[in-house]
Amino acid sequence: MLRRTPKKQPQEEPAKREPFTYIHRGTKLVGRLEAVGRVRVHGVVEGDVEVDGVVEVAPAGVIVGALVRAEELRVLGKVQADVVVSGKVEIWNGGEIVGDVKASALDIEEGARFTGRSDMGGAATLPGGSADQADRASERATGAAGDGANAAGDGAAAPDAEAASAATVNPGGLSVRD
Repeated sequence: MLRRTPKKQPQEEPAKREPFTYIHRGTKLVGRLEAVGRVRVHGVVEGDVEVDGVVEVAPAGVIVGALVRAEELRVLGKVQADVVVSGKVEIWNGGEIVGDVKASALDIEEGARFTGRSDMGGAATLPGGSADQADRASERATGAAGDGANAAGDGAAAPDAEAASAATVNPGGLSVRD
C-alpha cells in the first residue's frame, strides 16, 4: 500500500507574546523600575518608573515617585508622581494622579481625581528638570503640594484646602482620600 505524504504546511510563526510584569498586591518595590512591555501594578512601587510600553495601576496599586515615563498609562489606583507619556493617559473612576502630566491625550473619567498641571503638547520632558521634579515629589510626599487644579471629570477647580487634602500622605507614604 502506498502512502501519500501530506504536503508540508508552511509553519506559522508562534504568536509573539508581549513581555508582562506583574507587581502583586502585598508586594512593595522600592527603587527604580525599568521594564519593557506591559506592567501591571497591584502592589506598591516607591521610586521612578520607566516602561517601554503600557503601565496599568490597578485599584489597589500605588506608585509614589518623582517620575513615571511610559507609552501609555491607565490609572485605577493612585499615582503620586509627574507623568510623561508618549500616548494617552487614562484616569478611570476611583483612580487618582497627583502630579503634572505631559501626554498626547488625557482622559479623566467621572469619579477620577487629578491634581496637577497637564500639557497635551506631546511627551517631551517636563519643564524644570529632574531636580525640580524631585522637589515637587518631596512636597507631595509630605502633603504640602496644593498648587494646581483638581479635575474630577467636570473640569472644576478645587479649593486649595481640597487640593491639599488630595495630596495627604499617611505614614506609610501612600496617598489617601478624605
